[in-house]
Amino acid sequence: MIAADPSFYRDAPVYVGNEQPSEEVSAWAEQQPGFADLWIDRDNNGWLVIGFTSDVDQRQAELEAEFPVVGVAAAQVEFGADELDALRNEVFATMTANGIPIQGGASVPSGEVNAFVGVLDEANLEPFAEFGDDPVCFDGVDPEDAVIDGPQPTEGDGWRLLTVERTGESYRTGIATDASQYSSLWDRSGVTVAQPEVDFDTEIVIWFGAVYGSGCEIRMDDVVFDLERSIVHGDFVVPGNPGACNEDANPEAYLVAVDRTALPVRAFSVQLSSEDPPNGVPEERTVVDADLTEPGTVATADQIGGDDELVEETDRGYVVGPGGIVEPGFPAVFEFDLECPVDVVGPVNDVVWAAEDPDRGPQVDQAWEDVAGANGTVFTEILIETDPARMSLTANGVTENYVPAGPDVESGASTCVDG
Repeated sequence: MIAADPSFYRDAPVYVGNEQPSEEVSAWAEQQPGFADLWIDRDNNGWLVIGFTSDVDQRQAELEAEFPVVGVAAAQVEFGADELDALRNEVFATMTANGIPIQGGASVPSGEVNAFVGVLDEANLEPFAEFGDDPVCFDGVDPEDAVIDGPQPTEGDGWRLLTVERTGESYRTGIATDASQYSSLWDRSGVTVAQPEVDFDTEIVIWFGAVYGSGCEIRMDDVVFDLERSIVHGDFVVPGNPGACNEDANPEAYLVAVDRTALPVRAFSVQLSSEDPPNGVPEERTVVDADLTEPGTVATADQIGGDDELVEETDRGYVVGPGGIVEPGFPAVFEFDLECPVDVVGPVNDVVWAAEDPDRGPQVDQAWEDVAGANGTVFTEILIETDPARMSLTANGVTENYVPAGPDVESGASTCVDG
C-alpha cells in the first residue's frame, strides 16, 4: 500500500476500528484536482490517506486546514483510477484471448493492476510479455507447487480407497475397527454404494468428511501418517490451481481402509489436514485412545471420541492473539501468554498497546496465573473502545487497561509483541 510522506503523519489521533470520518473527508477530496482514491493506512495509526496525482504538498496543507483534528494525509500516486482501469481491461482482454479465467483488478492504493494467471510457468506468462514495463503484478502458483491434473488415486502407502461420494457432512472424521462399527460408519458418512470387504485383522476404516467450495472440487492424493505428532490426516488438493474459491462448504465423503501397521502406536487423532480444525468445528477431529497396531484390536466406544479441548475453545467464541482484529465495542477473547510482559500487548487492530498506568510493570497479576491453562496461557476478555482509543483485558476479576503505545514503545517492543 502506498503511504504518505512520513512528515505528514502525527502521533495522534489513533484509529482502532473504522471510526474515521471517511465520508466527510472523501466528499471534500473528490472535489480537488488530481484526486485518485482514498484508503486507510493501518500501518500509521489507521489514518486516512488520499492519493493525488499532483500538487501533493499543497493538498496536504489544505487538508490540515480543513480537517485539523482528523488523521488524514495526502500521498503521491503515479497512476489514477482511469489509467489503471484501462490497463486492467487490456490485461483482462489478453487473459480472455488465452483462455485464462479473469481474476484480478486495479488498485490505486497499491499503484498497480493485479492478475492471477494460474501456474507461473513460461507458457502462461509468455502472452503477457507486452506488459513488462507496466505496473502489473502477475500472481499465481509456483510451478513446483502446482497441482497436476489427474484422476483420484485409489491407493497409497498404507491405505486403499473404498469409495468417494459427494454426500454426508463436511468437517467430520470417524473410524471403524470392526464389522459392526464399519456398518455404522458407512451409514454415518452418507455414502450410498455397497460396502467393500475389509480385513479387520490387518486394517481399520477411516472416514474423511471433507469439504470443498463450489468451482474448486478437491482430490485426495494421500493419507498421511504423522507418527511424530500422532495424527492421521488426508492430503487434499484442488486441481486446476484456482486463485479463489467460493466459500460454501460442500461435503465429500472419502472412506479408506488403512493398514494397522501404518498407524501411530497408542493414542492418535484423525483430522482432515495437518492443521488444527478451524474454529467452530471441533467435530472434525476424532481422538482414538487405543493402540490399534495389534492385529484385530477393537477400540471401544469409550476410546473413540472428540477433542474436549477443541470443544472448549469453540465454546469460548472468537479468540484472538497478537496480530488479531477485534470489533470495537464488542467483547471477545484474547489468549495471553504468561511468559510475556503484561505492560505491552499487541498489535491488536494494528495497534501496539501500552499499560494506561505508565508505572505499571511487566509482571502478570497472580490472579491471572491462578486461572492459566497447562500451556501457560490465560483467556482474557478483551474490549476495545474508540474516542478515545482504549483497550482492556479482564481475567479472574482483574482488569488491565491500555492506551495506544507511542512510537518509542512500539520500536522497542518485546519479542512477545507480534512482528
